[in-house]
Amino acid sequence: MYKTKVKKNNKQIKLVFGGAPEPEFNLDRLAEELGLELHAFATSAGLLLMKALMEAEEKSLAGEQQSHGTEINRWGRQKGSVTIGGQKVRIDRRRLRERNGEEVVLTSYQRFHQDDDRARAVYQRMLTGVSSRDYRKTVEMVAGGYGISKSVVNRKMIAATAKDLKKLCERDLSELNIWVLMVDGIRVGETMQTVALGVDFSGKKQFLGFREGSTENSRVCIDLFRDLAGRKLKIDHPMIVVIDGSPALRSAVDQYFGKYAQVQRCQQHKRENVKKYLPKEYHGEYDRKIQAAYAMNNYEDAQRALKVVIRDLQRINTKAAESLEEGFEETLSLHRLEIPAVLRVSFSTTNLIESSFSRVRTVMRNVKRWRSGSTQSQRWTATALLEAEKRFRRIGGYRSMSVLRSALEAIINKSMNNQQQKVA
Repeated sequence: MYKTKVKKNNKQIKLVFGGAPEPEFNLDRLAEELGLELHAFATSAGLLLMKALMEAEEKSLAGEQQSHGTEINRWGRQKGSVTIGGQKVRIDRRRLRERNGEEVVLTSYQRFHQDDDRARAVYQRMLTGVSSRDYRKTVEMVAGGYGISKSVVNRKMIAATAKDLKKLCERDLSELNIWVLMVDGIRVGETMQTVALGVDFSGKKQFLGFREGSTENSRVCIDLFRDLAGRKLKIDHPMIVVIDGSPALRSAVDQYFGKYAQVQRCQQHKRENVKKYLPKEYHGEYDRKIQAAYAMNNYEDAQRALKVVIRDLQRINTKAAESLEEGFEETLSLHRLEIPAVLRVSFSTTNLIESSFSRVRTVMRNVKRWRSGSTQSQRWTATALLEAEKRFRRIGGYRSMSVLRSALEAIINKSMNNQQQKVA
């Protein structure tokens, strides 16, 4: 049993359970919090609690049953619905009227009737891998649930993903202090999406944007860089740009960043490319040799070790040797800058961005039909990237970012001094 005591103006309600002290609840706040959390248990107990709150508000406004001394009176019942556990559930709701005939709607009913909770429940279940076909099976089945057809789910996901696309692609980047930029591609349906990830001075990661198209297309890459600059990403200082072996992407970095970019070629991609030319019996041996060279702290030592591997490979397969030799100096950019090993682990490969792509694939794995000529792939890419971003942590060794910044600034200062000497 509970008793109620309500002040009509500020909607403060007191509930008394079994003679215990009277805790005070703000009806708006309580209803809003329940609206956020009820879908987590979405059982008959949750529905009963909703009804109890609505009855409590009803009594606070219209008094006890058969009471005639209030300004608000009961006026029968009407079919209605509340949202619980991602479903609409039919209920009978009380109608109230003031003496002048004006309808009074229960604030608690308005809160519970709102569709926001259902949209959140649909959205979160889809992000955790539930397809729209199977959604009906996954929601908590409470009596009388309705309004969860496949078409309803699809409409809500289109609206939610469109909102994410706008959020990601229109972010203001002016406040970011990015010193490391990673660019890589991910396949989404029948398309490729080229994605940019930034790491700021504090070691925090953030997706900056993406463009539909492959890293093999320099136009796509340049358009992506222009978009980042258009949203005021600071590119007037040196930064590490980590890329795979795409010549088009490498060309785009040169065209757009010029002297400010210190390109670090992905060491993992280089190792994989070399293995493509070797018989399987040599994969393990030479992968270990290349990895051992990259693990060295001194630039000259690593360079000598790689040259030895190249000479060995020439006796086995010249294509493998040429693959390792091509651009291998850029796989040692961090060594040449004397970046600490704790940061090289994070920035010597594109694993930092590729590991987040695994979460992206999980979010999108149940989208079975990709529609060409629509924004579907872009919408889902944005949603999946934002979802992956929620799990980001600072990079390992972020306290050494000051060393990286100093090394980059020293490169630019040296370049400017050389130019001044030539002019003189």
